[in-house]
This record gives sequence, structure tokens and C-alpha cells, in this order.
Amino acid sequence: MAFNFHRATEGVVLANSHRGFSSCCPENTFPAFEAARKAGTHCIEIDVHLTADNQLVVTHDHRIDRVSTGQGFVEQMTLPQLRAFDFGVRYHPAFAGTEIPLLADVLRWAVEHGMGVIVEAKQRRRHEAFVTTMTALLRAQPDAISHIQLLGFNHVLINQVQAQIPALVLQVVTLERYNNQLAAVQQSNAGCVCFEYEFAHVDDLRAYKKAGLGVRMFLHSTKNGRDPLTQYQEQFGYDSRPEILSWLREGLIDMLSHDDIPYLQSLIEEAGLRWS
Repeated sequence: MAFNFHRATEGVVLANSHRGFSSCCPENTFPAFEAARKAGTHCIEIDVHLTADNQLVVTHDHRIDRVSTGQGFVEQMTLPQLRAFDFGVRYHPAFAGTEIPLLADVLRWAVEHGMGVIVEAKQRRRHEAFVTTMTALLRAQPDAISHIQLLGFNHVLINQVQAQIPALVLQVVTLERYNNQLAAVQQSNAGCVCFEYEFAHVDDLRAYKKAGLGVRMFLHSTKNGRDPLTQYQEQFGYDSRPEILSWLREGLIDMLSHDDIPYLQSLIEEAGLRWS
């Protein structure tokens, strides 16, 4: 059964766990994905890179230094080389032995558990090889196509994948406010838009929904223990909570994305909506 990413009309806003439940587990790993599922969320966001031996692996940075016991660039390493390093122990010793996941394994897990996955393409180079590998993977796992949205800052790259897999839904990132925001998004063949508070305007959100697009709001990771809305108040000088809650209540947001799942759930509940 296809996963429904857009349920705002039902009074449901999906709590989208950013890199899995990454506030309590090592990001972009199976422990984080399983923790997100067990916390009651149905949708996760992950990041993918192509290795030197043309394997799609799940990790955020171009280098592995921050999240593993190794050093170097993902695109310059083979899967066996990456699998020689631990991707959990730097977060906490309890996660020692955690491997870098393959996208193929994550997609099988998502289909098995009825999860939605937003797959962000991080590829900087070797675009043709990325498109070929992603296309082959999705053709080999056709049930997964309806469980994912392919996300990217590089709209050209993700469109090249969609040209090979027409049923694939694209999600695009908007980090500016263009003169005609809706037209810019539609020209990228998006089925969903990801936005951040700094560049948001209610007129654009209403235009997205009127055009039948899904909408995901990304809340930034916190610093020094501050929650995202407190961080916005310090950054912009006013309380963003009433505005964001009004967008949720109006049905303008389908997915709310952040590292901390309970925080997402509480914000959705504060708007009088459901997250499941």
C-alpha cells in the first residue's frame, strides 16, 4: 500500500524525524530509524551518497569523520571500506558496532513497516552514475517507490531520476522567496515543498496547497538546549509560535521535521491536531 505523506486535510500532521530519531540515537542509522518508528512516527528523512563502487549509502556529510571512527570522503571510498568503521560509537558506546546503512536495506525496512522515507540526494559529482544507480535500485524494489519522496537542493539531479521513474514524487527545498514562488516550485516538477521559517510566507503556503502540493516545514536543530521556536525568537526578535500554530491549524503543513520527536508531537498537539 502506498504511503500517504499529505494528510493535513484529515487533521494529521506527520512528525517527520530528521535523520531518524537523531536526538537520542546516532543519526542516519538503523537504531535511529527503529527508535523513530517505536516513538510513533511514520515518516523519516535520510541522506544518501554514492560510494566509489556505486553503492547508495545513508549518511549526511560528504566526509565520515563526524559520525564514524573513520576519516575521508564517502564518494572516494568503497562499501567494504566504509563498513570497516563504526557509525555508532562516537555518539555513545551503547551503539558500538553500528554500520553505515545501505539505502536498499532502508527501503525494504520502510515497506515492511509501512513507513514513509524522504530521501535527500547529497551527490556533488558523478551525477550520471548516481542517476543510473538510483534508477536501478528503484526498479529492483518497485514497492518502495510509493513509500519515498526524493528530495534535493539540486533540482536538476532529482529530475533526472524522475525522468527514468515517472511515478517517483519529488520534494524540493526552497531557501529563498522568489517573485513567483509557486511557479519556481512547479518548474522543478515538485509534488512536495520543504521550507524553513526564515523564508516562509503564508501566501506561498496557501498557493502550494491550492495547487495540490504537499508541504514540509523543517525546524532547525537546537543549540545550547534551546528549542527551535525559542531560537527563532532570539534570531528574529519576535515569537513565531502563534504564526506557526496558525499555519498548522489552517492545514498548510503536512509534515513537521526536526531531530526531537516528542517536541514535534507536542507542537502538533498544541495546534489541536494529530500526528498519527
